[in-house]
Amino acid sequence: MKLVLIVLFLMATKVFAETDLHLIYVNGVAEKTVDPNMVHINIESWAKASTAKQAQERQALLYDAIKLTIEKFKIKKEDVQTEGFSVYPEHTYDQKTQTNKMTGYKVSHRILITYRKIDDAGVVLDSLATSKGDIGGVNISSVSLDFDKKSVVENSVLAEAVKNARAKAEELAKAADVIIKTVHKIQFSSSAPPIAEPMYEKAAMRMMSDSAAPPTELSSGKIKVRVDVQMEFEI
Repeated sequence: MKLVLIVLFLMATKVFAETDLHLIYVNGVAEKTVDPNMVHINIESWAKASTAKQAQERQALLYDAIKLTIEKFKIKKEDVQTEGFSVYPEHTYDQKTQTNKMTGYKVSHRILITYRKIDDAGVVLDSLATSKGDIGGVNISSVSLDFDKKSVVENSVLAEAVKNARAKAEELAKAADVIIKTVHKIQFSSSAPPIAEPMYEKAAMRMMSDSAAPPTELSSGKIKVRVDVQMEFEI
């Protein structure tokens, strides 16, 4: 019982001490712009048929074509990841009977491909995009650019963010005629705001038409890596 009382006393003392602190709260920001060096391509390989087995077989053929593209452009196995696979029945609503009628099955295989040659990414998109009419195809769901060494960039600007926060705290302390004693708490977060998705309409055109289309081109733009530091200074 005595030990419990001692622990409770120490906890209460700590809470009181922390609530009695006088603090300055500031944040510091630092950014660095880098060139993207890889592209993430989300695709869906899908097929429809009257039976689940037929739908799976059609989708397997489409996936074989995807594997040929992966081999052709020497994309590593670790840069190809299945995001989801599903087989489900499709229905249409019958107005006369007011019931859902099953019309067949759809197989969907969602894949994330990371390609590390920005200049050739448009050609990869053209090679992936496929259409088999209303029974199947390979859809390009999204394309986003990235940089594979963002953590290194974050570390390089972290000190600058802390320096900015410290400068703000010192200005506030000076204006309030107080003195900073020490850093009470510090935490940080980082982000790389998404840049606009590159245009890839030509790949969609190629998917919808058998006629030759001009090769897809991507405008890579820049990636901005940002570090935010939140600091509390005791005064």
